[in-house]
Amino acid sequence: MSISKRILGISTFLLMCSMAFTPVSAVTPKKSKAGKKKSKTSVSHTPKSVKVVQSSQNMSVTTNTGDKVSLPVFDKIFENSKYNVPSSDALLADAGASAAVSMEVMRRRMIEQKEMQELSSQLGISIKNPDNLDLYREVADWLGTRYRRGGMSRKAVDCSGFTNIIYKTVFGQQLDRVSTTIAKNVKETITNKEDLEPGDMVFFSTFRKKYINHVGIYIGDGKFIHASIKKGVIVSSLREGYYSTAWRKGGRN
Repeated sequence: MSISKRILGISTFLLMCSMAFTPVSAVTPKKSKAGKKKSKTSVSHTPKSVKVVQSSQNMSVTTNTGDKVSLPVFDKIFENSKYNVPSSDALLADAGASAAVSMEVMRRRMIEQKEMQELSSQLGISIKNPDNLDLYREVADWLGTRYRRGGMSRKAVDCSGFTNIIYKTVFGQQLDRVSTTIAKNVKETITNKEDLEPGDMVFFSTFRKKYINHVGIYIGDGKFIHASIKKGVIVSSLREGYYSTAWRKGGRN
């Protein structure tokens, strides 16, 4: 064997030995093109507190019975937030709260609409505003009660007694017992029939008397409810007939 071949063999042997004893940690693996996928970091958003407020506009809804109901539109106002985007949980909670509020408002409004229609039929007037429902409920419940001078019960009542009971029950006011005295003590006198509002008192001089001796309660559409001698508690008109000429003034407390 020639010297050159021997030297080449020794070099090859040494190279193989050095590779065999190379530490694993010294070998750096190649990174794949894709590399490790970075874990998604969740961005912490401060959820907004939600405030539901009634809008100034209403929407019209037609019920299964054909009745048209006016319902308020609710707006959502977000408060105390660092970001403009609320969390999905907050949105779902807000949607559920808004739906619950809207359904409850719709239910109450439909009950009111139905009651207003029934009371309108009973009293012979057109009730469009629920503000005076307490008054209409109470006076309608007295329709047909017979008249008796000095009476102040469901069995029988006179004009001032009826007015006293309604004012005490609905408005929490105690009136005088006699119509003449009631008329003198009103806080505001109304001389024009067109200025009357539901709940105002109306005063009359009946049987051609010069002083006020009869009182009733105005309910709207030119009509009032009172206890008449012949028919008991009824609804009459201020615009025509006997009471249109017997009318003297209105009163408001």
